[in-house]
Amino acid sequence: EQEQEQEQEQEQEQEQEERGRTLIVQDTGLDKCASLEHIFVQDNNIDNINEIANVASLKNLKSLYLRNIDGSQKNPVCEHPSYRSSIVRQLPHISILDGERLKHSNTFYADPAASQSSSTAQVQIPESKSWLSGFTWEEDKVDVDKLLAPIQAKFDAVMSDSKKLNSAAVALLSHYQ
Repeated sequence: EQEQEQEQEQEQEQEQEERGRTLIVQDTGLDKCASLEHIFVQDNNIDNINEIANVASLKNLKSLYLRNIDGSQKNPVCEHPSYRSSIVRQLPHISILDGERLKHSNTFYADPAASQSSSTAQVQIPESKSWLSGFTWEEDKVDVDKLLAPIQAKFDAVMSDSKKLNSAAVALLSHYQ
């Protein structure tokens, strides 16, 4: 009888330990928190990669922290060889995992049909056109001074007007000092 009680206690302790290691979304009501954007569950003994699927219904989720950015306070699941890719595959809408911004290349897990169609779709590339059409680099054919003369004249006129305005402004300011 005493052995049975000890076995039951051990089973209950083991069950509690197992419950502590998992993200039990349905039991906590977390699945009803549709507006939830960030989950911080570092150092919570989460050891099953499949438990992450329990938060996949949270479409507003932006970040998930199963460990700190420096690797401290990590859950056992972080040791899984394909940890990051599994998380991104299960939660394609998150943009931050463990404090690190996910690159857009990781988001191809979001819609496998879209990634297949984009790889087989024909891309229409327009015919190239020379952006320097009508221009030659031959120096003997182009007189740079003649080409820039009208622009230089306009610049000199604007500069002369600016100097006159500056002189007038200085005179006015000196009058009020």
